[in-house]
Amino acid sequence: MRTLLLILLAATSLPAEESLFGKKANAAAVTPEPPPAPSAPAANAGVPSPGATPSEETVDTSVTITPFRPFQTAEAKEVRPFSMARLNRPLAFESTRELLRLHAAFVQQHVADASPEGFARAPGPITSMEYVVQQDLGEGRLLVKANWSASADGLLGAGEDAYAVLIPEKAPAVGEKGRAVVANVGLVAVKFTPAFAPLSGRRMTMRREAFIECAPLPDGPAALQKFVDNVKAGARISVFTAEKFPCKTCGGLGFTREAQKGKLEDKRIPCASCESGKVTVRIETQFAP
Repeated sequence: MRTLLLILLAATSLPAEESLFGKKANAAAVTPEPPPAPSAPAANAGVPSPGATPSEETVDTSVTITPFRPFQTAEAKEVRPFSMARLNRPLAFESTRELLRLHAAFVQQHVADASPEGFARAPGPITSMEYVVQQDLGEGRLLVKANWSASADGLLGAGEDAYAVLIPEKAPAVGEKGRAVVANVGLVAVKFTPAFAPLSGRRMTMRREAFIECAPLPDGPAALQKFVDNVKAGARISVFTAEKFPCKTCGGLGFTREAQKGKLEDKRIPCASCESGKVTVRIETQFAP
């Protein structure tokens, strides 16, 4: 009996939230709170501010042109002189026929300029071009779609309906057609945003041949006489030509022989050092009075 009274007294002394059977839930926890009242919409919600314009994506119109593969003239393997004093002498290399051939090479490798001599070496192979302007790249540079022929020295191949970078003497408008004598300066990388179909709006980098419009040298008897006079006056002039010589490996035959056991006829093996018995050698001819 005494034990039961002690248990009842301990139960009455516990806090209201706790009992012998665990923690009781408070009335505040059982009663749900009323939902918050909806807030009033802002007075200017959804109304654009005066003068505001919709955001537009900015288009990068900058142009960057960097050399990718500059044109480099192959070095000559041999150097030989051409003396005007020995012209047409017996057994001499210097003949009128050779002079005409070398003068033609001189015209193909030089352009007219404002120097005292009136000419300068071209930066690369010279050719003729027909083009249509596609886009103005700024600073006198144009992106054109062009056709050009192969250079006379074989260092530049022909191009057909190809994009190229051109620096003309007088810049035509976009869409205009033109024709010019140009010198190739190598391959360049053009980073820009095209403004013509079907590439309009695409930021890209194109690797294309680059050309500079130039003034060709005249050809003919008067030009040849002026050339001879310049050489006699001491002008330092040289031209590069590709000459063919008999191959030393095969003796100019285009093949070598190999004995075959049990056969009278030798086996012919194509020469790996030449083509049809000839080798091409790049020669620099230096003119002297």
